[in-house]
Amino acid sequence: MKIYCTNPNCRYPENEVPDEFRNLRNHQQRYCSSCGMTLILKTRYLPKEQIGWGGFGKTFKAWDAHLQQQCVVKQLQPRNTNRNPFSQSELESIKKSFEEEARALRDIKHEQIPQLYDYFELPAPSDSQEEFRKELFYLVQEYVQGETLDKELNNKGRFSEPEVVQDLGQLLNVLKYIHEKRQVIHRDIKLSNIIRHENGTLYLIDFGAAVKRKLEPKIPVEQSMAMGTPIFAPPEQLAGKGIFFSSDLYSLAATCICLLTGRNVNELWNQNRWIWREYVNVNDNLAEILDRMLSYQPEDRYESAEQVITALSGQTSLNPNSKPSGAREKSQEFDFTTIRDSTSYSLRLNRLIKKLFLPIGLVLLGSAIALLINWSLHPPICDFQKKSGFSCGEAILIPQNPRIAEAIFANKIRGSTAFGQGDFNQAIVYLKKYLASNQNDPEARIYLNNAKAAMAKNPLKIAAAVPIIDDQLNGSNDIAEQMLRGFAHVQDNFNQNQGIDGRLLFLEIVSTGWQKNKIKQIADAIASKENILGVIGYYTSDSIQEAAPSYDGKMVVISPTSTAVRDSAFKLNNYIFRVSPDNSAAAEKLVKFMVRQNLIKTAIFYEPNESFAASLKKEFENVVFKYRRQLVNECPVIQSTTEVLNCLREAKETNAEVIMLAFSDKVSRIAATLIINQSENITILGADTPYFESVSQANIPVDKLRIAVRWHRSNSANSKFEQESVKLWGTGDVNWRTAMSYDATMAMVEALKRIQGNYTRQKLYEALNERDFSADGVTAKVEFNDLGDRKSLPGIGVLVKVENNRFIVDKTSYN
Repeated sequence: MKIYCTNPNCRYPENEVPDEFRNLRNHQQRYCSSCGMTLILKTRYLPKEQIGWGGFGKTFKAWDAHLQQQCVVKQLQPRNTNRNPFSQSELESIKKSFEEEARALRDIKHEQIPQLYDYFELPAPSDSQEEFRKELFYLVQEYVQGETLDKELNNKGRFSEPEVVQDLGQLLNVLKYIHEKRQVIHRDIKLSNIIRHENGTLYLIDFGAAVKRKLEPKIPVEQSMAMGTPIFAPPEQLAGKGIFFSSDLYSLAATCICLLTGRNVNELWNQNRWIWREYVNVNDNLAEILDRMLSYQPEDRYESAEQVITALSGQTSLNPNSKPSGAREKSQEFDFTTIRDSTSYSLRLNRLIKKLFLPIGLVLLGSAIALLINWSLHPPICDFQKKSGFSCGEAILIPQNPRIAEAIFANKIRGSTAFGQGDFNQAIVYLKKYLASNQNDPEARIYLNNAKAAMAKNPLKIAAAVPIIDDQLNGSNDIAEQMLRGFAHVQDNFNQNQGIDGRLLFLEIVSTGWQKNKIKQIADAIASKENILGVIGYYTSDSIQEAAPSYDGKMVVISPTSTAVRDSAFKLNNYIFRVSPDNSAAAEKLVKFMVRQNLIKTAIFYEPNESFAASLKKEFENVVFKYRRQLVNECPVIQSTTEVLNCLREAKETNAEVIMLAFSDKVSRIAATLIINQSENITILGADTPYFESVSQANIPVDKLRIAVRWHRSNSANSKFEQESVKLWGTGDVNWRTAMSYDATMAMVEALKRIQGNYTRQKLYEALNERDFSADGVTAKVEFNDLGDRKSLPGIGVLVKVENNRFIVDKTSYN
């Protein structure tokens, strides 16, 4: 099985343990081989699987050796924005506050709330890179076997009204208990903090906002990461003006409308109001209850969960001034003296409308028709307005990085909201403010440039297709962001130079995801929008192959990163262009390295049924035979540790001197580091996909690994591209995915310049097909061969090695 190091700064957090490792009592002193931290907490809790992470630390599924049961371990880290060490007295105060809040959390006992079993603090490892984190704090809780509502929603689609009413009733009973009996406010109710047990019972998880708040004593409330998730949190909570029992009711209602509509919560908030009713028809009573729970002002909401339960049961004759026994609001910011019965109020309002305002209603209807006609003549700037997975600025596609404070991220939300309302001036103000605090966000940079392009009128529209994972806790979006940085870099330069005759570049971001069955549907949607002239993007060879038929004969696609060789097994039409040289170039460089090192015997570990991996394996084998090397073993790997260990055993038995990795990114993330660390004196080779930070941080010898990539930053004076990257992103440490995305966008821009004044899809295709077509790239010209693939020119493609835990260029690869 796999166990996890809980050191937040560990360079190699995953440690393999033999299957026979069962009796933890006999292994209480096992330590992480990378940082020396004990892998068993308090000699009883063994972290087995990381299941979440956030601004305060990590969450692990773990094993309690004493009670012989599964549990959840939450590791929390003190926060200090000025990065100065906490004094000993401050640490003592934090420790005392943590214990007080943890004890209160332990006293919460409800059948739908995971029980807190234990809490403790441990010293951080002595080699911790952040000295002020001298203590790490832990909560140990009951493990709930089930699925969070966000995952359930993604799998099944929107919930029916009866399902939502039933779930709402369950959760209101939980809130009634914590509010009335424990005087506790959750503060962060959302889809991902609700788990449905296998028996159907809903559990409300992640209690601990008060605990977390005690771990950031010097941080103002408006910058606190314990203030909840922005779009689910009510206004008073985000503003730090007080938190009430009704604040939880607001967040619960926001959760319910996501379930009812099946839409991302960002799509349901527009012009500072909830617009969820546009997407679903529900019973008027339920709709009014949810709208009242979502009221902007706390005093306009229900006072208690009990009042909502009563309203749901149809008993609407509430006494607005009565409060459940023991219930009280934890703030003096607002005066709760009058709360109206929204249901009876709505009935009176309906009668008044019928008697007095019907004529006015007819006038308004006429105005609405006029507005509709105006909209048809002047449609929204975004071609996929309110469509999930698409955004030109009106929705945030990449989830918030937990390392970014809520108060900072709120400006991105405000900018996106203003964009969706067509208030581009205001969007620019908020997005600039956000980027001033978080410079390295390419999505926000693109939205800022799009807002400027929209104001300039008649922009040149291009779709930017990247693989975005919409759940930050279950995957990384580093690949999508690396690609977007390349796109945004060119867009920023192009628009600052006033584009072409004042027409600026406008990028519509499209999330292709990683699911093959959705890629063609998304491609069909893009191809149907005539305003979009072309597409840049598609990360994998599999994804571009799946999407290609939708664009054939219609519009061009320039892929930055697809490298599978075009042949009978991998076919692409003439409308697909690619700026990364194919796998034959990478295979040639890798085998030439073997020749220089006098390495003969090779084993190939490959991923079956994946286009890039199959192509790389084939090309590598061809070049191995060409240079008279020996292929001694071929071994398939999907994602199992057992598969990897079996392949390593076979490679050693055949005396392999080299192991070639032909994996997708997914399998590389899982298997590459393990192979490198368990392969002893065997040299490891790979192309593109093992190029991850976790590999560079694995403490491997200099001559152990070589990876062929399309570009790597210079070792001497920075190039123009790197200098501009420092200015734009605050760092020149960009990688090959960004560089190739830059080259793809430069090729698209050059084609647009060549068809100046006649912007059609066909003209764009013809420009790219011209024999003299050439665009400036990061290190070499972008020129295409007859197939639409990039010509192999000097300066494209290098081998990198690891030195001092960083990838650097192997200068012997220049040839």
